Amino acid sequence: MLKFEGFGREKVKKIIYIIVIIGSIGICFLGIRSNMDQEYQRKVDYAKSTIKNETAKVKRIDKQIQQLYQDDQEDFLMEPIDEEIVKNIERDIRTLKTEAVDFGLKETDFSNEFVEVIQGEQELSTKMADIEYKRAIQKKIVEHIVEAPVDWSVSSPDDIVIKETASNAVISQIHNEITKNESGWDKAMVACLNEMEAQVKQYTELKQSITAMSQDGVLTSSATMENFLLAISQLELIKNETLKQELSDQIDVIDGLLEKQALGVIATTGQEEVLPSE
Repeated sequence: MLKFEGFGREKVKKIIYIIVIIGSIGICFLGIRSNMDQEYQRKVDYAKSTIKNETAKVKRIDKQIQQLYQDDQEDFLMEPIDEEIVKNIERDIRTLKTEAVDFGLKETDFSNEFVEVIQGEQELSTKMADIEYKRAIQKKIVEHIVEAPVDWSVSSPDDIVIKETASNAVISQIHNEITKNESGWDKAMVACLNEMEAQVKQYTELKQSITAMSQDGVLTSSATMENFLLAISQLELIKNETLKQELSDQIDVIDGLLEKQALGVIATTGQEEVLPSE
């Protein structure tokens, strides 16, 4: 009987120990759960506070972008634009917190609160893409003109002078990259490219006309006085001084050949050379 009672007491002790251990584990689990809930709530509170800051940040970045334009119309860019400012703005846009996961939260718990920031981030990204697009187009144009306009908004096509690198292929490619909407900037770029295109055509046609007047140092049938005088008059329309000098040198050669022809020293292509009579 005593042995049975002793055995019962030992069993009861074990049960009590188990209950205590289970209770301790339960308390720890509840404590951990409570801490997790508190931590999550802190994240929620932090996210709500940060969203307000991000909304204010969106407005601040938008003002910085506006300063890259000449006016509130956000059409023509300021010149020049500091590259470092552009990089800073792009970095600020990239670092905007627009998702619940940025705060370690569930999307289902925090989706609506980010709508304004998400829309703001998208609008800012679109504006910066437009700025980069305009800068790229202007840079490509400047690469093929002698001097960049100080102010694209008031620049006249008459002020444009092409470089020797300008060609129909290059100009056509830039033309195709322009959206060609009704904005003042688009119209200004198209007008500039049209002027460049006209100058390239003018130079090319005049060069062909001059080249056609002689072949291997001999005048051709195209070397008439009318064509020669026309070439001289058109030469004054060439704005690029290097190209003008190139054509001028060729005209001087034609002039010399015409002078010799007038003296009877040479003939045009297809005729025998005529020597002056003694």
